[in-house]
Formats: sequence, C-alpha cells, structure tokens
Amino acid sequence: MKIRIIDTFSELGVLHVSFQSPVGSGTALWSDSVPKAGEIVDMEFDLDEVFSWGKNMTHSSEKTPKISAIANVTYITAELSQGADEKCAVLKISDSIILIELDGPIPKNPDLLR
Repeated sequence: MKIRIIDTFSELGVLHVSFQSPVGSGTALWSDSVPKAGEIVDMEFDLDEVFSWGKNMTHSSEKTPKISAIANVTYITAELSQGADEKCAVLKISDSIILIELDGPIPKNPDLLR
C-alpha cells in the first residue's frame, strides 16, 4: 500500500512512523531505513499478532475498509477472507491484502471486521 510519511519518532529505541494512506491514517513500527516526512513509500503491512475472534477482531458496523487511529491504537476495518486453513486469513483493504495468523476458526460470513 502506498503511504505518505507524516512523522517519524523513536520510542524505547524502536522507530515508528505516522502515516496517511488512501484509506486512512495510523502509526506503525518501522524496520527499514528512516524515511523523510512527506515521502511516499510502498509499505507492506505485517501484523505481528495472533488474532482471536471476539478479542482482537470483531464484526464492524462500518461498511467501508479503512485505517484509523484512536487513543494511540491503530484500527483496521477490512474484508476478511479465509480458505480451508483455519490458522490463517487475509484482510483485504482497498487494493492491498494483509496476511494474518488466527488462533482458531472464525464465524462464517463475517463481512467487514475490525
């Protein structure tokens, strides 16, 4: 996904970036060289978390995929797609996909989730 870097900062020695994208804004850990504010980069999302239905992922009342930041937490609203493997799934947000790891099955026909 193409993003515009808004700001960079270090927290406990870990580089973070604030960004804007066509689907919203957020803050992310950054593992590449330090980008410049205003720079547009093609970023690959890596959600280093195991997802659990009802804990860190749920149905969303929102109908449009988006990224938003609320109280220093970045939320992703996306379409969920899961194949036969119950241990992984794909989040589709705009023209990008994000692979995620699951700790178990998810409800059928989840529509958009958050």
